[in-house]
Amino acid sequence: MVIEEFKEVYLIEILDLFYKTVHTINSKDYNKNQLDAWAIENPDKKIWLNSLEKNVSYVARENNKIVGFGDLNNEKYIDRLYVHEKYQRKRVASKILSVLEKEAKNLGYKEVYTEASITAKPFFLAKKYYVLKKQHKHHNGQVFINYIMKKDINNM
Repeated sequence: MVIEEFKEVYLIEILDLFYKTVHTINSKDYNKNQLDAWAIENPDKKIWLNSLEKNVSYVARENNKIVGFGDLNNEKYIDRLYVHEKYQRKRVASKILSVLEKEAKNLGYKEVYTEASITAKPFFLAKKYYVLKKQHKHHNGQVFINYIMKKDINNM
């Protein structure tokens, strides 16, 4: 597996991975209306591209296939971290997160934040993040329970 910086050519594959991952992996914790609001079928490609290019964004590739991606914005926020449904529990997210945390440290950040889904919360807890707050977040007409989580990276 190779971790590399995001390139525009990966956008369509990332959007497909995001949609399928949310609609399969997160389906045990969220209902269909929530999943449809979270990952819409035809997202605005320009918005996604601008966001991924602006952020520190990485993909994980194996056999020329994107198996995961993640990004960090300039507000010390791990915005997205998603892994292909067939590559769950194969350390893909761990490897991407490690690269993002190193980048954050190189940028001088002392901590990073994320909003973890119910599904992702145990993963982040295992990576030494802690819950700052449980929240009911409104998005596309639905309410989601998720968790604002933080990790101190100063002593990494």
